Amino acid sequence: MIKTLTALTREIDDPGAAAAEILAAIDPDNSLLKNSLGIVSCFSDFAETGALKAVCDAMPFDIVGATTIMGAANGNVDQIMLIMTVITSDDCDFKSISIPLSENCEESVMSALTPVLAERAESPALMLTFLPLMNALGGDRMVEALDNAAGGVPMFGATAIDHTLDYSTAFTVYNGEPLPSSIVLALVYGKPEVAYAAATLSEDKIISRKAIITGAEGNLLKEINGKTVLEYIKEIGLTESELNAGLGIVPLFVGLNDGFISVVRIILNLTPEGYVICGGAMPLNASLGVGRINAGDVLGTTEAAMRPFADGRGVIIGYSCLARYFALGSNSNAEANTVVDVGKDARYHFAVSGGEVCPIPDREGKLRNFFHNYTTVFCRLS
Repeated sequence: MIKTLTALTREIDDPGAAAAEILAAIDPDNSLLKNSLGIVSCFSDFAETGALKAVCDAMPFDIVGATTIMGAANGNVDQIMLIMTVITSDDCDFKSISIPLSENCEESVMSALTPVLAERAESPALMLTFLPLMNALGGDRMVEALDNAAGGVPMFGATAIDHTLDYSTAFTVYNGEPLPSSIVLALVYGKPEVAYAAATLSEDKIISRKAIITGAEGNLLKEINGKTVLEYIKEIGLTESELNAGLGIVPLFVGLNDGFISVVRIILNLTPEGYVICGGAMPLNASLGVGRINAGDVLGTTEAAMRPFADGRGVIIGYSCLARYFALGSNSNAEANTVVDVGKDARYHFAVSGGEVCPIPDREGKLRNFFHNYTTVFCRLS
């Protein structure tokens, strides 16, 4: 069994007050069971002012997480907020690590994670996963490296994000330290009850016939059906300006596992050659659909995915893609407000992310780890 506690503070400029507010709400001297772990989401300025470090130093357990641009907890929605959720248990225990990444991501992950996993005969039930936002290293490559090293242990988590134009203050968090280029993990051992849901876009939002990726390198999409992306987009009736606005309204549906699984990728930028930089890998010969979304799509899928979890058991941890936040336009808090409305009888921790990590079932029903865009992911832990 896992017991959960959630607290928040807006005391960004007063580290002492921030720590005192979280400490009073969590009350670790009286509320904790044998083993505990903290999960944090916060606006990046909490790290700059020292408030994040003060809060984490006040807690007698390890704390993992990432920066965000908006969060929701305990009926509150805000940008300038730090959320702390504590999971504590007598029969589950936790092991946290940070993994600094080199150019060889796979080697960094394997060399750091293998000895940690070898310490125990049993495999973790869950690996809470927080990824750095790095221009030279995509999230799906990090997830693949972790998945290979951990032998398919279910992973759930988020990519750090911030409010700056170049995301220069987006950090993962490990015990109060902001880390710009490190993966942060928390391994959950025991037999917790865990359930996952992903609120993604349905393929009825595809506005074109399925095409084939005929040219790509990593997350750079070069050709669709033998044409440059720009040529293809114009062929199906979209304009270049709509493509440039694609972070919020033009999702790309990529078929994996022989088309059985569809993941959605964001458009990050358009190159002078007519290529598109995407938020995840674009495999050659995979099927591709181009879609459109609006606020109703975002809010409807979030409510449908979260509602079955909102029965008061455990804690619901949720992370939503930055693209969904942008798709809401001037009403950017609407998805977080939906989480508050649906979760009124539940404990929840919700934050905006630069990319989401969540397992989904494959053709045989086996959970497989994926890196997502345009998705809100939920994990109920009890």
